[in-house]
Amino acid sequence: MTATARSRDLRALGGVLFAVFFIASLVLGGALASDSLPLPGAPATEVAGYFTESRTAVLVSGLLQVLSAISLSVFALCIVAFVRRMAGEMGALPGLTLGGGAFAAVFLLASALLAWVLALTAAGLGLDLVSTLRDLNFLFGGGAHVVSLGLFVGATSIAALRAKTLPRWIPWLGIVAAALSILSLTSLVFFPATILLPLGRLLSFVWSIAVGLVLALGKQREPGAGG
Repeated sequence: MTATARSRDLRALGGVLFAVFFIASLVLGGALASDSLPLPGAPATEVAGYFTESRTAVLVSGLLQVLSAISLSVFALCIVAFVRRMAGEMGALPGLTLGGGAFAAVFLLASALLAWVLALTAAGLGLDLVSTLRDLNFLFGGGAHVVSLGLFVGATSIAALRAKTLPRWIPWLGIVAAALSILSLTSLVFFPATILLPLGRLLSFVWSIAVGLVLALGKQREPGAGG
C-alpha cells in the first residue's frame, strides 16, 4: 500500500469522529445546560435567557460540533475520492457526493458558530435579532445539514451498491438514511415530519461509522467484485 493510500484510509476515520463528536455535543451540552434548549418559535426572551444562562454548555457543545464538522469535511474528501474510483469522473454521483458532503459540513459549522454568537452576545442583542439568529442556528444545524448529509450518504451508497465495493447492508442502510433525511424537508409544511430529522441523522451516523471503519481497515472490495 502506498503512502497516499494509507493517508486516505486514515482520513476515513473522520466518519467515526464526525458521529462521536456530534453525539458528545448533545450529551455534554444537555448535562451542562441549566434548562432544555428552546424550540423554534419559542419567545425571544426565553431564547435569550437560555443562551445567556447556559453559556458554558453552548460553548462546549458548539466546540464539539465544530470538531464534528471538521471531521465530516475530512471524511467527505476521502469518500469523494472513493466514489470517483467507483464511478469515474463522469456522471452525477461524484458531484452529488462532493456537494452534499461540503454543504453538510458547512451548515453544521455555521450552526455551531451561530450558537457561539448567541451564547456570547444574546444578553445585549435585540430580541428580534436573537430570534433570527436562533432560527438560522436551528435551520442550518437541522434541516439544511441533514438534507445535505442525506445527499452525500445516498450518492455514495448508490455508487457502492453498483460497484459492489462495500458489504451490501451498508449501502442499503445509506439509501434508507438518505431517503429519511431528504423526506425531512416535508417538516417545513408538516410539523410531525420533524421526527425524520433525528432518524435520518442517526442512521447517517451509523452509516458513517461503518463506512469509515471499512475504508480505514482496507476491507472494501475492488469495483465490480462479487460477494
